[in-house]
Amino acid sequence: MAEFHLKCEKEDIAEYVMLVGNPQRAERVSKLLEDPKLVNEYRLLYVYTGTYKGEKITVATTGMGAPSTAIVLEELIHLGGKVFIRVGSAGGIDPKLSVGDVVIATGSVRDDGTTPAYLRPSFPAVADFDVLKTMIETGKELKSDVAYGVVISEDPFYIPYPKEEMEKFVQSGVKAIEMESGCVFIVSQFRGVKAGAVFGLDGNVYLNKIKPAGTENIYKQGEETAIKIGLESLYKLSKAGIK
Repeated sequence: MAEFHLKCEKEDIAEYVMLVGNPQRAERVSKLLEDPKLVNEYRLLYVYTGTYKGEKITVATTGMGAPSTAIVLEELIHLGGKVFIRVGSAGGIDPKLSVGDVVIATGSVRDDGTTPAYLRPSFPAVADFDVLKTMIETGKELKSDVAYGVVISEDPFYIPYPKEEMEKFVQSGVKAIEMESGCVFIVSQFRGVKAGAVFGLDGNVYLNKIKPAGTENIYKQGEETAIKIGLESLYKLSKAGIK
């Protein structure tokens, strides 16, 4: 039976799913699949299912922010999704990171308004170990300097953290900031499925170098690497039957 927002059926959704915020990214990823089929376009939440190296994979659009992400993730779980990897963009916080760098999230500081409805704020939002291990191994194969660590997941895109708080994040080794990973981790933990997240950086928030001019191609290379890490990791997890 179709869900409220994803108008597709269980047979349309793979157990291994890539989550992306941008519907155009979903379309681009679909071109890397064999025989991709558009199974939902309602509300521009594009969902494609095909195969990658013979393994059935779905790529699904979540939209921006935790509320939309939680809805899409819940419905994908209802439809049979078991392993989820978010692939998106993020802004660096670690001053050593810049445009085109790739970050794999080990956990997330969840600074959103959605996940406290699932689990209290003190409950840690972390990636599944099997997924994380596979992603880091795959990331190092594809990009020797791939970074991994804690990221921040927040709601207000245009409201920056105070300078003093940002300094604490840097001191504590936080790698990047984005809007969805904390929600993906918490909903997945709550519902008993597995999740991970990887990001291509489009700038550095701490250094106030946000989407600097002339770096679009450098960012695209990082995004492509993040997508490759996501697809290869889902393939390996599916091949190994980890779910």
